[in-house]
This record gives sequence, C-alpha cells and structure tokens, in this order.
Amino acid sequence: MVSLEEYLADPCGSLSIPYWKAKQISVPPGMEIVHHSRFRGEMAEGRAHSRFFRLIHRLRDIPRPASPPGVVFGPISPARAGELADVINRCYRHSGVRVTEEEVRGWADLPVCRPELWIGAFADGALIGSVIGEFDPEAGEGVIEWLQVLPEYRGRGIAAGLTARALEIMGGFAGFATVSGECENPTCPERVYRACGFEGDDVWHILR
Repeated sequence: MVSLEEYLADPCGSLSIPYWKAKQISVPPGMEIVHHSRFRGEMAEGRAHSRFFRLIHRLRDIPRPASPPGVVFGPISPARAGELADVINRCYRHSGVRVTEEEVRGWADLPVCRPELWIGAFADGALIGSVIGEFDPEAGEGVIEWLQVLPEYRGRGIAAGLTARALEIMGGFAGFATVSGECENPTCPERVYRACGFEGDDVWHILR
C-alpha cells in the first residue's frame, strides 16, 4: 500500500483504484494488477486479461453542463434506489455487472458518499441515466464511480452533461477527480471523460 503522499504525487499511476478504496480492500487470490509501465505480454499467457484506463481531472476548465431537449438533470433520491439499480444493470449487461437495490442503498452509507453527487438524467419523469460520484476528504479526491445512460438515449450528449455536472459540484470541495473504466468497453466511456477534460495515459492490467 502506498502512502497518502505517494498517492497524491501520482494518483493514477500509483494505484489502480482510489486511495480510500485501496485502504479497505486487498487483491483477491489469483489476481494480479500491473501498471502498463511494468506489464510484459508474457504475463498474460494462460490467464484472463483485461485493461482499465485511469484518468485525472484537475477541476480546472470544467465544461458547462448541458442537457439535450426533453432531458432534465436533477438529484436522485434514496427512494429511487430500485430504479437506479435497474438502469445500471441494463447499461452494464454486456460486462455481466449486476447490482441489487440493497447494494445501491448501501452506497449511501459509505463514508465517501456525497448525496449531491448522485445525479440523474430524467425524461418525462423517468430515470434514463445517472452519474454516481464520491468524495474522499482525506485525499481531497472526487471520484466518478458510476456513469450510465440507457442504450436508447445514447449519442445525445447526456453522459457528457452528467459528467460535467458532477465535476462542477466536485469543484466546490475537491482538489482533483479521478475515473477509471474498461478499455475495451464497447460504449467507449474514455472518449466521454476526455471530452470533459480528464487526461492521462495510465492503464492497469488485470490478470486472473
């Protein structure tokens, strides 16, 4: 485990996950996480191999949040945890990710939870997309943890608008923000994050 000082000097290159999370969990048996600077092709031989980007935003030059016609951004209340879980599951079906309503409600009890960073995109009152952010006061780090837009509403700038709104809020109390995602994700989330000002070239290899 790196120190807080080491982490702050290079958040995306020193750890594959946010500092607060790295303090709480350990790498499972049979899994190896390797930064691209230390990765060699032979490490993946005979093993499942996936790549994840990790990007940083210094919370300067944040794009202005914008929602397309007919879509409204607003807070997600705890009462909509079931609806939020359904949206997440529909959006991440390709990767096998599945969350329950109870799990979503549990996120609100985490020490890094900031309710104002639970932001929904609504069309005719229905939740069609969302971003869930976190804040670690020890590191001064904002984290984009979940970003999703239902397939039928993609391509309208909703994901970028949600991200920009979360960054705008984080700018009021965080020193920087990070995000990570699967490099091979067919929805190309990295493109959205870079369009919103995230930068960096850190890639982490997950070997199982």
